[in-house]
Amino acid sequence: RYFTVRLKTAALTLPGEPGVVRFGSTVELAEPGGGTRRVRIVGHDEADAELGLLSWTSPLADALLGKRAGAEAPLGGARLKVLSVS
Repeated sequence: RYFTVRLKTAALTLPGEPGVVRFGSTVELAEPGGGTRRVRIVGHDEADAELGLLSWTSPLADALLGKRAGAEAPLGGARLKVLSVS
């Protein structure tokens, strides 16, 4: 039943503007402590934070959606800088 509902509610994601964070994007971030992190925006079923796979509804993904390289994304009290989007 779960699989049937997922198939019926699946939506095709069309390519968007290059360089803008959206569903399916891989984003490299500069963290406040000086490190970097790479994450990919994915669906609920694929999400695994330890592997850098973030659900598109997560707080971090929400902060990143629509951003371009060079932009800052607020998350809690921190600001993460978007280094690249692919």
